[in-house]
Amino acid sequence: MNRKANRMRTVLALLLCLCAVAHGESYQPANGDQARRQAISLFLECAFHPEYGAETGRLNRWEEEITVWAGGSPTREDLAALDRFLAEAPARAEGLPPLRRVRQDSQANIRIWFIPEYMMPYYLEDYVDGNKGFFRYETRKDRIVSARIGIAADTTEQEERDHLILEELVGALGLPGDHLKYRDSILYDGWTVTRELSEVDWQMLAILYSGELRAGMTEKEASDLLWGR
Repeated sequence: MNRKANRMRTVLALLLCLCAVAHGESYQPANGDQARRQAISLFLECAFHPEYGAETGRLNRWEEEITVWAGGSPTREDLAALDRFLAEAPARAEGLPPLRRVRQDSQANIRIWFIPEYMMPYYLEDYVDGNKGFFRYETRKDRIVSARIGIAADTTEQEERDHLILEELVGALGLPGDHLKYRDSILYDGWTVTRELSEVDWQMLAILYSGELRAGMTEKEASDLLWGR
């Protein structure tokens, strides 16, 4: 491909990115009732419609202790970002099973590899080229039992990895989809370097792990229950 074509592709990619950013809005509900309605709507989108892979039509979530291991070449900042999330999550999503970071691969049911981007396909089955972060989880009777996450350590800056760590972890906890609604959400489908979960992200996790829902529910069952129908 010649240089002119390469430049045109680069310009097009930038324009698409700018359009995606412009499409989103900040999450600013007027009151608690509106906040819950917006969170439910987004939850149904992200929980039942994965960004990649086939839709199962069933709600997937963890039911047992979650143990996280980080390998490859994580930086101190990578591990700090991971530890901050693990410390904050239990208070923000009270029904979430206990979660902690472990030192050995053999102790973990979520494994995060910080590796060169070209190695991602070797660690992650069904990896989609071009992704700086990617995850896959495995289920048993609609319960998530293990997950694998890859973060490109060689083609990202620290602020990008801080974002990717959170995005892929939230996906691996049972919110595998993304959206074009709120640009400050960690699951926003447009390239950002948001480095913390927004309130709507935490609300979605709280809904996912609330006593109202159960693993294996269909989208209609979850929708009817959450909307009070």
